[in-house]
Amino acid sequence: MAAYVLAIDLGSTGVKVAVVDTDGRVCSGAGEVFPLIVLPGGGVEQDPRLWWDAIGRCSRRAVAESTLAGGEIALVAVTSQYTSTIAVADDGMPLANAIMWMDQRGRRHNPAFGKLDTIETWIDVHGMPPGGNDDIGHVWLIRNEFPDVYAAAAAFVEPMDYVAARLTGVVTATQNTMFPMLSVDNRDWGSTHYSPTLLAMSGFEVDKLPPLVPLGEPRGSILPDAAAHLGVSPSAIVTGATIDSVTSAVGTGAIDASACGLIIGTTTVMATHLPSKRHDLAHGLTSAPSPLRDSWFLVAENGIGGKALEVFVDNFVYADDGLGIARPEDAFERVLDVAAQVPAGANGVMYLPWLFGSMAPGFQRRVRGGFVNLVLDTKRGDMARAVIDGVAMNAAWLLPHFSALAGAAYDQVTFGGGGASSSLWGQTLADCFGVNVRRLANPRTTNAHGAALLALAETGHIAIEDVPALLVTAQLHEPDADAHHTYARLLPSFIDFHDRTAPFYDALNSPEAPR
Repeated sequence: MAAYVLAIDLGSTGVKVAVVDTDGRVCSGAGEVFPLIVLPGGGVEQDPRLWWDAIGRCSRRAVAESTLAGGEIALVAVTSQYTSTIAVADDGMPLANAIMWMDQRGRRHNPAFGKLDTIETWIDVHGMPPGGNDDIGHVWLIRNEFPDVYAAAAAFVEPMDYVAARLTGVVTATQNTMFPMLSVDNRDWGSTHYSPTLLAMSGFEVDKLPPLVPLGEPRGSILPDAAAHLGVSPSAIVTGATIDSVTSAVGTGAIDASACGLIIGTTTVMATHLPSKRHDLAHGLTSAPSPLRDSWFLVAENGIGGKALEVFVDNFVYADDGLGIARPEDAFERVLDVAAQVPAGANGVMYLPWLFGSMAPGFQRRVRGGFVNLVLDTKRGDMARAVIDGVAMNAAWLLPHFSALAGAAYDQVTFGGGGASSSLWGQTLADCFGVNVRRLANPRTTNAHGAALLALAETGHIAIEDVPALLVTAQLHEPDADAHHTYARLLPSFIDFHDRTAPFYDALNSPEAPR
């Protein structure tokens, strides 16, 4: 029997929704952006009620554009950004704003951070040690600074589990979605119990955590009001919600270690699946249980990606500050067209994309971004090309470390996410990597598409092994030898600048630095 899927991809700065048919084809999609709430002292929050409202509008629009009757959509899949924490009531309703993954306030409250005698236990049992501003820090921030919210909370959950709870009325989580909460023993795939060892080290009260349900199984039936909110069948099933790195891997066909996927959305993520738990913490890499049976997804968060281009367009080229012209509807297309006229290497201008610190493989959270090597005749076109180059070189820095942990040598990388709408970005990645880059069609819905394909596999409509063949290619980019030589010459200087300036940025951005 045919089954259409409505897939929800809740990102850091917006939501995308796609309708996907049983054959894995994207029928329609819709999306909205929403703001971050930036607070003094390093706070970054969002309103989960705003998420819910935007999800409803986008879902109804995607269903309408698909020309399907809502009753034909029998599956709802959810994927989201992670390491963001929401306090919810027992029916899943939010009690306060979400503490976002960018929030810096938790470090000073985190009782597990920096304890050298426990690091090996964290790595062995969970997969990584507390980073300070993780979910442990978030929960303790709420506990210490917002005690009324803490007392009222039935559970602290991640965004995908919040959405699943709003859809089903039941608060649950999985070994996968609780990975950022550092609370489950990940040495064995499929655990449905919290680890007493990890809970003791984090100071968590287990009754403040959601019940764990099995990986790869539906979360339950949709509530009538939620079905109406989305515009889907009132008898729809909500399939297993998951971390977006998993659906990045599935949406790019990286269902095992032989394939490598790359997503450039707000951030850049490299993705694949491994047959065992592994880590390379020196380069910010670890693995977490996946809904794919007996698999762990490789956590390879490369840092700011497409957001770097957005910041350049909105804050420099078309800034709303009275010093420039109003931002046109085709602002990004104009900037990319100008960037495409500039040769590889951006006429010597180098862009550092670490606007919120570097992640894998550098993992220096206090370094910051910027343009270097500007000269008297530098043009904005050079700077635009440098942004494309900088994000691509950051990914090229990651690729060999990623390949080593995966135990694979890649001759092709599959490219999705909003950045894959750009042929220039696809070619620049191929030139930086020195391997073919397969740029996907419908790139803006890559994660939602991955969530839908996972849902179809979970419910037996397709085999997970069939996923790579269901993906449609927009263009195959082959590396240009001259351009690859240029980037190979520049990459060591890019890395060297990152490493040498770390003490400088530590001095500027430490909590003790003058403001």
